[in-house]
Amino acid sequence: MKDFIAKILYFILALIILMCVYIGLCAVNPALSEPLKKVVADIEEKKRISAESAAEASAAATSSEAAATESSLEEGTEKESETEEVSTDGPETAHPYNFDLTYKDYVDAWDDSVVDEESKNNPDYKEFVDAFINPSEDTSEGDYPKDSSHMLSPQPEIVDIEDEKEAQEIIDSVDKGETGEGLEFDELYYPYYHMLNDRCKALYRQMYANAVALNKKFAPINEKTTNKEVESAFCCLLDDHPELFWVDISYYFQYDYNGNVIEFDFDFYKNFNDIASARSKFEATAQGLAVGARNLSTPYEKELYIHDLIVDKLNYQYNSLDQSAYSSVVQNYTVCAGYARCFQYLMQLVEVPTYNCHGWGGSERHAWNIIKLDDGFHNVDCTWDDSLAGYDYFNLSDSENKSHRRMEFSVYLPPCVSSDYKPASGQKTIDAGSEASSAANNGNTNISIEVENNGSTITIKAESSVSSGN
Repeated sequence: MKDFIAKILYFILALIILMCVYIGLCAVNPALSEPLKKVVADIEEKKRISAESAAEASAAATSSEAAATESSLEEGTEKESETEEVSTDGPETAHPYNFDLTYKDYVDAWDDSVVDEESKNNPDYKEFVDAFINPSEDTSEGDYPKDSSHMLSPQPEIVDIEDEKEAQEIIDSVDKGETGEGLEFDELYYPYYHMLNDRCKALYRQMYANAVALNKKFAPINEKTTNKEVESAFCCLLDDHPELFWVDISYYFQYDYNGNVIEFDFDFYKNFNDIASARSKFEATAQGLAVGARNLSTPYEKELYIHDLIVDKLNYQYNSLDQSAYSSVVQNYTVCAGYARCFQYLMQLVEVPTYNCHGWGGSERHAWNIIKLDDGFHNVDCTWDDSLAGYDYFNLSDSENKSHRRMEFSVYLPPCVSSDYKPASGQKTIDAGSEASSAANNGNTNISIEVENNGSTITIKAESSVSSGN
């Protein structure tokens, strides 16, 4: 055994001696090292090729897996689109909020030339008009939530057609669509229409008729239509009709070298794959939400019920539909514009006149409501009541409605007075809306709410019965 180990050691020693001799010779004659370098290089190249092949195989497997996943997702999306008429793009808003505009910017941009003379000369509105046109310093009073506003103004895309021939081609190719001739709007429920002068009223009727008919493009019904007339008719249309939820706040129009609008285009929300189906779902859901208020005996009881239902149902969150009533009636995430339009529409369904009021809330654009009860008109802000978990902004007079200032056409809404119709002092919002919301979503339960005003307390009673369906 010792002889075997000795032989191995001699062999290793011999190899070391040979290597030393080889290194010495290479130092004297470098050319002798080239064969060894080539062998080493060949080995390294084989290792590199082997590593690249392994990486390509791994990448191919990953790509194949990703393609399979994408295909699966596409199939799922296709199946979902067959049954769901609306899609959303998550919590981020699709509209860029412009926080740089101040209250004074809106004052400077205001033009009352489109307001009818009766409204302009009505002394009831003088205080609001003066306060808007000549605003005092912003004091931002009140315990208002700092992140619960974000109403957006309609946003036009305007194209000036300076070439006379091109303008004439547009005039010849675009018709008036639905004219809206013969349409009438009850002033008790649609006040903004009645604030407009006759030319803008005609545009409003035309816009309404084309929106309902889903016609996106048409020529204005009036000759020599101005930008201001288009903008005013469109704003008043949206303020009066929350049920036109598919009409985006952005729109498009072209005017010619004389400054006349020659084409108007709606921008319908791209979320809706099938507007007709979305309308059916919207109307059925709204009816289901309002069903519990229908049999209540007074407008105040209906108001309290709908107010608490909305506060219980909604969450304040940006999304691509947050300026529309769909985000609040069918879905559960919205901003102040959605809260106000939801309250407006549900109260209209139970025949209590309620308006969308817009202006300045705290330190930015905001939307709330004005409602008519038997003791007058009152301010209601469901958004801020939701954020503050109470009734701080429920049935207030204009002087009580701190941190709210009307703007633009809303200065011509009725003055608001204080009301005795209020929940008990310190009472939190009633958690009755969840049952009514469940009834609306399931379509098989009819919630009847009875409100009993016993001194300073309010009792809510809910009874289930078989619904008549959607």
